[in-house]
Order: sequence, then structure tokens, then C-alpha cells
Amino acid sequence: MVKSNKDASLIKECRLCGSKEIKQVFNFGSVPLGNNLQVSYKLSSSASLFDLIVVNCKRCNHFQLSHSILPELLYATNYTYLSGIGLSFVEHIKKYVSWVDKKTKLSNKSSTVLDVGSNDGTCLKHFKDLGYAVCGVDPAQKAAEIANHNNIPTINDFFTEDVAQEILNKYGEVDLVTSQNVLAHVDNLKSIFDNIYKVLKIKGFFVFEIGYFKKVLETGCFDTIYHEHIDYHHANPLVNFLSKLGFDVLNISQNNIQGGSLRILLQKTGKGAINKQPLLFLNKEKKSILYNEKKLNFWYKNIEHNMKKLHDLFIKYKLTKDICYAYGAPTKATLLFKMSGLKNKDISFIVDDNKLKINRFMPISGIPIVHSNNIDFNKKALILLFAWNFSEDIIKKLKDQYQAPATIIIPLPLLKIVEI
Repeated sequence: MVKSNKDASLIKECRLCGSKEIKQVFNFGSVPLGNNLQVSYKLSSSASLFDLIVVNCKRCNHFQLSHSILPELLYATNYTYLSGIGLSFVEHIKKYVSWVDKKTKLSNKSSTVLDVGSNDGTCLKHFKDLGYAVCGVDPAQKAAEIANHNNIPTINDFFTEDVAQEILNKYGEVDLVTSQNVLAHVDNLKSIFDNIYKVLKIKGFFVFEIGYFKKVLETGCFDTIYHEHIDYHHANPLVNFLSKLGFDVLNISQNNIQGGSLRILLQKTGKGAINKQPLLFLNKEKKSILYNEKKLNFWYKNIEHNMKKLHDLFIKYKLTKDICYAYGAPTKATLLFKMSGLKNKDISFIVDDNKLKINRFMPISGIPIVHSNNIDFNKKALILLFAWNFSEDIIKKLKDQYQAPATIIIPLPLLKIVEI
């Protein structure tokens, strides 16, 4: 049950097609906001809980959360994610920008790129380095401040109709709109797509990456389900909506970044044509778990089973170690911690490299977040990787530093032990 009704509202229709034919698929119970990292144990332990329930539209098959939390509560005040922190993600962004540049064949000397949900400007920096004029929009105050400080012009606001008009007034119609792992966070999804269409030139391009829900279901990476992720996307519902809006669908692909992402390249033409490659992708997707109710039911039961295995493994190894801690305090750590059945007494602290998270506390559990300088590398350690999607970066770093034997548990996508 939602503890804070004034900050959450029940959504009674599909955010994409507007159908009221929605049905509950997964119920994770009451969970705190994963980014609500407070400055004291007392504030953290009393954090509000909200229903975390995934529903499915029976008309277009879009997946979304049953409740919407006030965006100001999620992003504008206490949001600490920075896209420039993860080395592998930064490398992915560089390759992404190069791919977009080659695919669109825009003249980077006379073209403007708008990034919706631009965070600290990591993506736009690479476009700027190629010679594009850039502008960003992001509601997170600290991230926007960092971007502006680094000379990446960023409007600190939500991408509303007024902000879209502000961009048109200042830059004119733009040549390219991009968005990285943001469109799962959007409550008023139809409005955002309308605004993107509005700011683009005719024959301008729109390219975005989002978490691919098919990949989540195939890998069991359930921890990407959290309140900030309002929508759980796959290609068919998106293409149906965007082609009707007037976008030609040029290319659809998937990659493994952030546990599995979907990339869609579109062009504003007013026609809504779908190329052959996207059509093949869409037909294959319709044969997947996304359209199989029996497999969806089994998926949740399998999550519970795997988290019981994680719990038992952690407790077993804990008995032989001097210290037990977690590495990484991403938003998804909150649900992972809850589903594992571990307690705050099991984990002494969480290490994170994001300076905005240091000296804060994980919601409800109250586990402190510290800098990696606090690690005693001479103690035998058990380390649970909450930030499992950056496991290669983290393990490489720890291997170079540890003097004593350490055991690392990678919880997802497959439970794995690494000894260093």
C-alpha cells in the first residue's frame, strides 16, 4: 500500500495508446524511491514507501507502472545520478555519437543537436567535439549545473511545451534530437514525443536509447524496475505510436549497455513509413516472452528463487570474512536489496565513486555510502556488486588494490562468484 498518497497517483490508462484495458503483471510490494539518498540515518530509515507494480496494456502491449510519483520528488531535488561516472557507459556514449553521426550524415558544422534528459552533458560533449551546436534539457539541478559549468548549454527544467518553444525561439528548429535512457522516466510520454516532433526540422532525425524490457525479461535483471522508470519499453508499441505521429522508422537495434537497451532511429517526414529492417525486428519481437502470459508469470517466481540463492550464498561467505560491504549505490540497488532478503546488519557500508552520493544513506536500510578511500584492502572482504552492470570496471579496479583475499558476488544477470 502506498504510504504517501499526496505524492503518488494511480494511472488508469496506457500512457502510449490511452486504453483503459490495463492488467497487473508484477507486484514488488512497497518500495522506497531508489534515489532518495538522505543525509542522515534517521531521515533514511523513515523514507516513504510506494507501490511498485507493473501493469500491461491489453490493446498495444505497453508495460508501465501502476502509480506515478511526483516528478519533482523523483528528479528535481534529490537526484544524484551522473552519466559521466561509469567508464564503460562513457565509452558507449562515444561510440553511440559516432554511430549517429555516420547514420544521419548531417553536416556537423551547421547542425544543432538537442538532448532530452541531457544529465551532466556527457553525450552532448561528444557531439560538440564533432562540431555540432548543442543544447540540453534536464530537470536535475546538480547535473544541469555541472553541464553548464562545462559549457554545455542546458535548460534546467522538464521538457514541456513551453521549454520546446523556448528552444525554438533561441535555436530555431533543430536537426537532431537524441535521448539516452530517459524516455522510461517520462510520465507524460505522448506530450514529450509531440514536443520532440515540434522542435525538429522536416527530415530532421530523432534517435534514442532506452532500457529494453524484452532483455530484462530474458535476463532476469528485475532491478531496473523502479519508480523512476515509469515505462518499460519494447519496439512494437513505440513504433505504432511514433509512425502515426509522422516519423519514418529507419533502424531498430539492441545492445547490452545498462543491462540491455533498445536503439531506434527515426526521421520526421509526416509519412510514418517503416523500413524493411525495423519490420523484421518487430515481427521477431512479437514471438518473444513479451507476448507470452505464461512465461511472464514464471519470470517473477524465478526472481524470488534466484534471490533466495543470493541470500544463502552471501550468508555462507560472510562467515569467513572480516568485512562485508556493497559496491555501487545505483537506484536499482534498493529493489535488489529488498528482494535479496538481506538486512542492514549484513552490509557495513556501500562504496560509490559519485561524490554526490558520499555520506548519504540508502533509503529504509540506512546503510551509509562512503568513498572507496574508506576500504581497508588488507581485510578479507565479501563484496556485493549492486552496480553489477559495471562489474568489469569495478573488478579490475579492486584487483589492483586488494592485498588480502576478497570475494565478489555479481548478483545479475547470472549469480556469479569472483575471487581476487
